[in-house]
Amino acid sequence: MGSLLLLLAAQIPHFTEKVEVRRVVLQVRVLAGDGTPILGLKPDNFRVWVDDKEVTPDVVTWVDLHRPEVSSSQQEAMPRSHPLVVVLVQRDLQRARVSGLMAFKDRAAEVVHALPAGVRVALVLQDSRLHLVQDFTQDRERVAEILQSRLFRVRGYGPGEPESPSLRRFLDEATCARAFTPEKGLRFLAQALAALPGDKQVILLGWGLGRLSFPVVYLPADYAAAAAIFKAAGIPVFSLDITDADWHSLEVGLIQVAQDTGGFYAKTHLFPLQAKEKLLGALAGYYELSFPRPPVPPGEHQVEVQLRGTRGHVFCRRSFADPPDVQVP
Repeated sequence: MGSLLLLLAAQIPHFTEKVEVRRVVLQVRVLAGDGTPILGLKPDNFRVWVDDKEVTPDVVTWVDLHRPEVSSSQQEAMPRSHPLVVVLVQRDLQRARVSGLMAFKDRAAEVVHALPAGVRVALVLQDSRLHLVQDFTQDRERVAEILQSRLFRVRGYGPGEPESPSLRRFLDEATCARAFTPEKGLRFLAQALAALPGDKQVILLGWGLGRLSFPVVYLPADYAAAAAIFKAAGIPVFSLDITDADWHSLEVGLIQVAQDTGGFYAKTHLFPLQAKEKLLGALAGYYELSFPRPPVPPGEHQVEVQLRGTRGHVFCRRSFADPPDVQVP
């Protein structure tokens, strides 16, 4: 009888319960008034709301883009891909746009010069199409020289074996020729960057996004597609408005892309040095805030991050989307 019970017990399947706690991870940049990053923040320095429900971040990690191999929460070094920075310049012959770009180009070159040695930088121009002027390279001198001296003379670069990683595979001549609006160009660039590994950031030296249909500016479908890709891939867009004007209608789109992706918007004609310092601070690194997903229905969620116990400017994307397999709590 005992043997029979043992045999039956062996045939009964064993079930284990698995509880998977999904987590949300946000990139958050915190800058002081002078543009320098505020370091040393802990979980209790942040307040986070998801769809108006307050949540508590339990893991806060500083990611130092000057030293991508380590982070503040790691006792030992962990390999990370070298950061990738794309400088996207909207090139136009309208007077206010030309004068504004020419006035800021030297500051932009200084930013490129100041990038850490391991950062790979690419240069893309947008006019009636995209021009991949320089694929990702560690030759910052070359990119800075083009920004300073050849912005309105340079086109695409010639054939040759690119460094790795490379945009050329995704931004070939046919694709670049189809980017006949700034929003299409932004979408094609977003698709290309999303396919590459590592931390990626875009510096947009631009005069505008969107279409003016008086009295409002609307953003076309290509913009919505680009913003969705940037958000899903965690790629911020730092939007520097080079138009030589106190206000213009298409700045609405430049502001929107910065807000949607967790970057920032700044005018360069008023305080160019401040815009440069703010950009350098944002490129230095960011915090990763991690917390359990709150009990909210699946879909797109609004998010807000504020500081507690310290003062500074917070830059974080305003929403995140659940993956398709998330079920209703």
